[in-house]
Amino acid sequence: MMVGMAIGDAFGARFENLNRHEISLPKGPLTYQNQNRYTDDTQMAIAVAELLISGDPFTDENLALAFLHAYRRDPRPGYSPLTTSMLCGSADSAAFLHWLSDDEIRERKSDGAVMRALPLGFMTDRKKVVESAITSARITHNHPDSVAATVGVALIAHERFFRKRIFADIIRDLPRSIPNLNPSQLAYLSGIISVGLNPEVILGSYADYGVPYTESLIMLGAVMAILSICGEDPDYALRTSILFGGDTDTTAALVLGAALIHPGKDTLPNLLLTDLEDGRYGRDFLMDLGDRLSARFPIIRS
Repeated sequence: MMVGMAIGDAFGARFENLNRHEISLPKGPLTYQNQNRYTDDTQMAIAVAELLISGDPFTDENLALAFLHAYRRDPRPGYSPLTTSMLCGSADSAAFLHWLSDDEIRERKSDGAVMRALPLGFMTDRKKVVESAITSARITHNHPDSVAATVGVALIAHERFFRKRIFADIIRDLPRSIPNLNPSQLAYLSGIISVGLNPEVILGSYADYGVPYTESLIMLGAVMAILSICGEDPDYALRTSILFGGDTDTTAALVLGAALIHPGKDTLPNLLLTDLEDGRYGRDFLMDLGDRLSARFPIIRS
């Protein structure tokens, strides 16, 4: 999962903010072009994974500290100007948590919390998955859409990892699994299930652009649609994520990360794996991190 996130993130960063009509991909093997480094999406997921592996309580303070530590040891591009100022300007976790007012945090419905949700699905207790996803979202993005989308992504990973369910079944049941959805959220997510890869329905007013980073619920809708149709084939899933346009690195990171939890087909693009950055926090680090996360929350067969 961690390597899948990094590949999707690094490959997708090249196309970020292009509208979906501007993007084309070759039919042959996909390769990086002048960009094989992951961005903020993977780094925030790394911070969450490291906190889970540590066994420390999943509190606001520890989560903020994990974000600060991950960024300061290895600054990455991709963060919004506001989040960059929080990471660079906060002396400690308390300063990070109080950088924004409660009202400002409640208004943030972009996908910044959604991008870091996949590792939460590896927690054994499903109730803890939901609680931790809510905690992760509320410290930076406490809008109901951001909270719902963060919980949704975490539950996708949980169902795939512990129950090995096919994505079509996971997505079919997901809207009823996210607690406290309001009627409009439930209607939107339920509508995703039957529309295939129809961008007019999934993206709504953003259909001519792509997946907007400003609308976390649409990000979840895109991830649900792509995984439901393409999730058992990682190469197909990655291509479709990119062709949806907009916030391509986040979409591809979430989709390919999920698709490589018990992949249905061994079609991970080899060149994207072998050519992924391999510095101190690159490919080998991510593989080891994923192994440690799986070991921290093993699958127990009765």
